[in-house]
Amino acid sequence: MTQPRPRKPYVQRERRYIAECIEKYFPHDLVFYNLRIGPAPIGIAEAYPGLDVDRYARVWKKFADAVSVGETEVRLCEAKLRTVLEAVGKLIAYADRIWETPEITPYIGRKLRKIIFAPVVDPTLDLLLKEHGIELIVERPKWADEYLKEVNR
Repeated sequence: MTQPRPRKPYVQRERRYIAECIEKYFPHDLVFYNLRIGPAPIGIAEAYPGLDVDRYARVWKKFADAVSVGETEVRLCEAKLRTVLEAVGKLIAYADRIWETPEITPYIGRKLRKIIFAPVVDPTLDLLLKEHGIELIVERPKWADEYLKEVNR
């Protein structure tokens, strides 16, 4: 009887990846990592007075991998090592709520850029990215290539 292989410990690679990409492309920006987008749903506060709504509603809030604030623009960024399509949906949803995010309201009026960082281009998404004004920045650090080789065996 064969023994199951022990699981490797989980490593958060996309957080490392987004931090490296932001540092490379926008090193002088104010950056918010893992930023909760938009306020808590108002209906919860009305239905449950006295409840810590922000804490309770955390499960419904959306989290952007990073929001980078430059001199003239705000950059809403998602990083995906493998499933780029997931990032497209997130950016579309987050773009509608970004200006309601308390940390970002001081920057209302600046241009919004939606950016996905990925190590590999998915050409089937070109039209979708263009339709929604999303930029794809391909960044392939050596460690990401090694990871992709490992998971795609």
